Amino acid sequence: MKCPKCHKEVEKGSLYCPYCLSEIPWVREFDTVETLMKKKQQNRSSEKKHKSKIIKYFGRRKRKKLKFSKKQLLCLFLCALILTGFFCYLQLNTFSALYSRAKKQYKQQNYEEAQRIAEDALDKNPENEAANLLLAKSMEKSGDIRSAFLILRPFVQNKTAGAEIYREYVKLLTQAGKTEEVRSVLKSADIEIQNACAEYICETPVANLESGTYTVAQTLELKGNCSKIYYTVDGTTPDRDSMVYTGPVILGEGMTEIKAFGVNDKGIESDIISRKYVIVLSTPKAPRVIPKSGDYNKQTEIKITVPDGCKAYYAFDSEPDLNSTVYEQPISMPAGYHKLNVILVAANGKTSKMTTMEYYLQY
Repeated sequence: MKCPKCHKEVEKGSLYCPYCLSEIPWVREFDTVETLMKKKQQNRSSEKKHKSKIIKYFGRRKRKKLKFSKKQLLCLFLCALILTGFFCYLQLNTFSALYSRAKKQYKQQNYEEAQRIAEDALDKNPENEAANLLLAKSMEKSGDIRSAFLILRPFVQNKTAGAEIYREYVKLLTQAGKTEEVRSVLKSADIEIQNACAEYICETPVANLESGTYTVAQTLELKGNCSKIYYTVDGTTPDRDSMVYTGPVILGEGMTEIKAFGVNDKGIESDIISRKYVIVLSTPKAPRVIPKSGDYNKQTEIKITVPDGCKAYYAFDSEPDLNSTVYEQPISMPAGYHKLNVILVAANGKTSKMTTMEYYLQY
């Protein structure tokens, strides 16, 4: 060990240098600078060797190429092909893919193929309305109306169907002649469904007169969006053997009970309308005639008072009727002795009692 100040050799274990009396800072041998430097150099040398080994190892690995036999390559190719095919199969057999293919076949009028694919789609999603509707349409086009009807019926009975289901369902019912069931189904449906199926609904005919009592004859008119209207006038329930409405109905004196229903161009009937009318016709009073009966010695005019809504008919020396002369202006009294007979006829057809006047004109 050397003194750090004078650099002379000092005996090991001395606390002070015997030459310059400086304190000797003893440390363990491996902690000296020289020892540390040596260790550092040794560590660097070992690190270089280790890196060299790693580089050689990986260098050899990189240079080494993988080699496969033809059988191994063929197996790899077949595995890849099988996986690709399986993936494509899954993609082509999803519900969406099957439904799209079924729609395409339906548009191309391949109805049997569309039916088959739609059934495959429903295996994956049995409650889907669109697919059930497509299946029913395909069956209907193929002539199997009964099966199409059975496909759609549960949706309508459970009232879960949309407008398109209802439209196809009532169409099938109409084709099968079940028009009463069409009326029943649509009558209980909500307003949105009724609007969508408006062409299958026959509106109840409407009358231009309300039920009631009238003092003059009335003309009844029936209207509706119907191809035909059937009616009765005696209160009995009409059917398709009843009278067909072709024009206004004249309501005469007494009671008339009208019942009517309509039928549209699809053969579907409406509800029945019922109206009751009582016609009480008033009879006009006997007409008033001036001058009064008597003898006259000069030319005199005869006048008849005619109420509104009436006509006066007259005749000399005979009883008047609807073919007699209609009073329109004052009448010149004829010479000699004559009886003037006058009646009034109201617009309702009622005739008054006859008024008779006797005149004797002598100049």
